[in-house]
Amino acid sequence: MCRVTIVNAVFEGGGVRGVALAGAAAAALDHGYTFDHTVGTSAGSLVASLLAAGYDAEELSSIVCAVDWPGLLDPFPSMGIPLVGRHVALVLHKGLYRGEELERIWGELLCAKGVKTFADLRPGSLSVVATDLSHGRGVSLPGALTDYGVDPVTFPVARAVRMSSSVPFLFRPVALRDHTRGEDVLMVDGAMAANYPVGLARRDRPVIGFRLHAEADQHPHERVRGPASLARSVVIAGIRARYSLPRAREVGAHVITVPVSADLDFDISPDDARAVFDRGRHVAARQLEHLDLEAEAVA
Repeated sequence: MCRVTIVNAVFEGGGVRGVALAGAAAAALDHGYTFDHTVGTSAGSLVASLLAAGYDAEELSSIVCAVDWPGLLDPFPSMGIPLVGRHVALVLHKGLYRGEELERIWGELLCAKGVKTFADLRPGSLSVVATDLSHGRGVSLPGALTDYGVDPVTFPVARAVRMSSSVPFLFRPVALRDHTRGEDVLMVDGAMAANYPVGLARRDRPVIGFRLHAEADQHPHERVRGPASLARSVVIAGIRARYSLPRAREVGAHVITVPVSADLDFDISPDDARAVFDRGRHVAARQLEHLDLEAEAVA
């Protein structure tokens, strides 16, 4: 058990294999840590939101196996058009999938803990990162909502998580009405701005960063055959590439590294999800046993 149990945490993005982050978070809860402030990008925002809502380790484990991960991909009708369906969806909707199912599922999970809008969370307990595609900047929600004339008190947490997780080309960008300018802005995956947003973590407590590490054996993905496969290849390469280069040194954050297969494979079965979760929990547990909150960690 750790001497200092209340910490702040940062969860990196990384596609659907980010369920390993949930396993790592469960390991921290197992070791007696509680999270005062959680920050997350993309898949990390999914985990961060559940922790802020009050889910415990075993509940996280149950969720990972209960969620229909392939079902989060809710295609547009045009996807059913032979040969050109994907291209039509990209042209008409700027993405292959709506993203509405992700928001619905996460909304139900949060509502089960009494959380619908940011008013239902303890103030300052959650920050999620999204990218304002219209203005080319990263935003931290709920804080940045006031810049658009939106009251965080009325804004759904699940909508913010969906914004943070809307991988470009895969999901349609999420429109946010900017009441200060009278226009809609498009929000997409926060990884474009900050995949590991450690700078947003409050420093009033020790900070633990949960990061993903790609395993060496990576199989090549599909060949580029047209606009749709090119878009997918760009996104997958972006996710894989960020794990393949040396990590920058992050001062003031103690890092737990979780090995994963770095891709966007939503076609993950409950058994596969369980295996990824359990491995993340096991690997993180070993690192937490030797975690020294008084020492500086290297990201």
